[in-house]
Amino acid sequence: MVLLKLKKQNTRGFSLIEVVVSLVVLSVSILSIYQVIVSNTASTMYVEDRYLAKEVSNNRVAMINTLQKPRNAVRRNGIMKMGNKVWQWEEVIEKNSSNEFLEYEIIVKREGAKKAIYSTKGYLINE
Repeated sequence: MVLLKLKKQNTRGFSLIEVVVSLVVLSVSILSIYQVIVSNTASTMYVEDRYLAKEVSNNRVAMINTLQKPRNAVRRNGIMKMGNKVWQWEEVIEKNSSNEFLEYEIIVKREGAKKAIYSTKGYLINE
């Protein structure tokens, strides 16, 4: 009778091994969720930077086609602020094999960065 009472008392609750296993499973799942959040945040920031760099490039293309139309080969660079960030741009405009067109390339990167985030190439009618 006493033995049955001891067995009933020992079966209540969780054992130490069950608690440790459940804590390990919980910590692995929390770390996985944290990793996903960090990865998504970094990806979102990269996409935002790439979008803003593309807009800087589009602004330069608009300027080339309207106010700063080149007559011959030229290399220009400058700084533009967009999205509360400072961007460096560089334009390289060269003559094409035919004299009808000028070929341009615009490279955009964050100020002080070594690697470009966005670049675009195109052609202009040489007037």
